[in-house]
Amino acid sequence: MVIKTNSIEKIYKTGKINVCALRDVSIEIERNSYNSIVGPSGSGKSTLLHIIGCLDTPTKGDYYLDEVKVSDLKPNKLAQIRNKKIGFIFQTFNLLPNLNILKNVELPLLYAGVRKKEREERSKDVLQKVGLEHRLKHKPNELSGGERQRTAIARALINNPSIILADEPTGNLDTNTGKGIMEIFNKLYDMGHTIIVVTHDNYVAKRADRTINIKDGKIVD
Repeated sequence: MVIKTNSIEKIYKTGKINVCALRDVSIEIERNSYNSIVGPSGSGKSTLLHIIGCLDTPTKGDYYLDEVKVSDLKPNKLAQIRNKKIGFIFQTFNLLPNLNILKNVELPLLYAGVRKKEREERSKDVLQKVGLEHRLKHKPNELSGGERQRTAIARALINNPSIILADEPTGNLDTNTGKGIMEIFNKLYDMGHTIIVVTHDNYVAKRADRTINIKDGKIVD
């Protein structure tokens, strides 16, 4: 078991109002499994993914990653785990517009203290794997939506994480481009990665071996 949550809750405070985004969520994710999380807007899908990805912490309950309880860790420890074990892919790509794609992909290695030559070699290698070896010096605004998403995938893979998390990875893409991105996810799954994708797209959800349905912050199926 690579991921396990026990009765987690997430409550956001908006002024004097408490908003409960997750309620009593308990899930288990097997290593090298392909999972989708589906549900209506505002159901808590992205909140759950952010907690799994160590971008946020639960208000209540326990979260175990590789049998280590991470729900009580401080932000700097969570950042270390996230940089080592988790690759995160966002719908909006989150690329830095002033850097070319080679430099964008290098960023996690820069934060990890990897030397320049190794950063460049590893970044070129992973960009080749997603078919962008000919676009290294281009900036994000010079790329198509699909190329920007492939750049984001390359950046997520640069530290060879065991877990890949994706939040609506095809949400800003046309149908054909989205299919190409999902083929990359299939290859990552075949390579042994654990995949968790948040989506509202049935086509994307059906590519997974397991679907987790969430509604009003609760797991319903």
